[in-house]
Amino acid sequence: MDKEKLSAREAALIAAARREAEARKGSAPAAVIPRAAAPQPAAQEKPMASPAERLAQLMAEERAETERRKKKMRRYGIIIPAAIIGIFALWALRAGSRRR
Repeated sequence: MDKEKLSAREAALIAAARREAEARKGSAPAAVIPRAAAPQPAAQEKPMASPAERLAQLMAEERAETERRKKKMRRYGIIIPAAIIGIFALWALRAGSRRR
């Protein structure tokens, strides 16, 4: 996979999956895990979610993000054509008033 094509969120998810895979192997030395990627103490107190729960959470997050993007596209899909039509109407009125 090309690392330049990954978003920050995707890279963080991949890094978390790799850390979890290493932790499951039981051979994750502390020197391999960078400080920024080390889990917080509060995160260690929570029980690990099952793969199905994690997948459901990821799907819910993606659904919410998609819904946010759709709302944004709908908003701009109405505003931009309305602005273009408004500019054309003003131009038509101005051009019509010059000829009289």
